[in-house]
Amino acid sequence: MDNDSAQDFSNGLMQRNSAIIAGLGLLVMVFAAPIANFYFMSQSVVKGDIAATVNGLQFNGTPFLIGTFLLFVTYVMDIIVAWALFWYLRKDQRALSQLVAWSRLIYTALAFVGLSSSILAYDLAVSLSISNLFSESDIQTMVFAHLSAAKSMESMALMLFGVHLGMLSILLWRSTVTPSWLSIPVGLAGTSYIGMYLGKYFAPDVDWGWLILFALGELVLMVWLLAFGWRKQS
Repeated sequence: MDNDSAQDFSNGLMQRNSAIIAGLGLLVMVFAAPIANFYFMSQSVVKGDIAATVNGLQFNGTPFLIGTFLLFVTYVMDIIVAWALFWYLRKDQRALSQLVAWSRLIYTALAFVGLSSSILAYDLAVSLSISNLFSESDIQTMVFAHLSAAKSMESMALMLFGVHLGMLSILLWRSTVTPSWLSIPVGLAGTSYIGMYLGKYFAPDVDWGWLILFALGELVLMVWLLAFGWRKQS
């Protein structure tokens, strides 16, 4: 095998491995994030009742802790996926691939900031030293403030994630290593994230929940990456 053939083989192997890593990372996120938000966190955070929320955290904070751990895993997977997608798509679009990767990393950083506010809210609710210094109403106020900050940061992060998916759709359209049609579901997913969280502020009385159906567009990319990676590996 000459040097050019060896280099082509090495690049092909790296590309296939990147596809598999990105696909598996997205697969973990598909399960971890919904379970964290809609099952575990919803058990602990009672919407519109901060007193019940604080009481729940104090007497049974395990679901909240499991939810935060699953979100932590999700954001770690985001870092891995950003790296893997960069390596997979950089062949003929290196500059754009770097921009897309960095946008996902910035989103992840904002998400971690929001997660830290959630963890601080839990610490305030269950800390014995805090309960000795402040009244129950003061603790409830502080917990509410941190949970609200976490939710606001999550909204900002997910709007940026929508922008990231929009840029990723452009990258997929221009890339020669993926079919151009993949840009359509990914672009729709990005639009849905931006629409849901902008709509919450500009049209709060409108139910934007139906847009979540378009947010599943990233699953199409996940399936394609896994199918492509395993097929080429075999």
